[in-house]
Amino acid sequence: MTGNVLYKGRVFKILFCYDTGYCEIRDIYNVFKVELVHNSQFTILEDVCTN
Repeated sequence: MTGNVLYKGRVFKILFCYDTGYCEIRDIYNVFKVELVHNSQFTILEDVCTN
């Protein structure tokens, strides 16, 4: 899984996803803010560059 996601009203970039369903995501405006969240807690945003 790659791309950007919406989590808690902010846009994050997926860094890595584990087999357990958890993903490391990074705030696109703050490279030092990395969170570990389950994929059921965020919404995948469509990448407009792939259309």
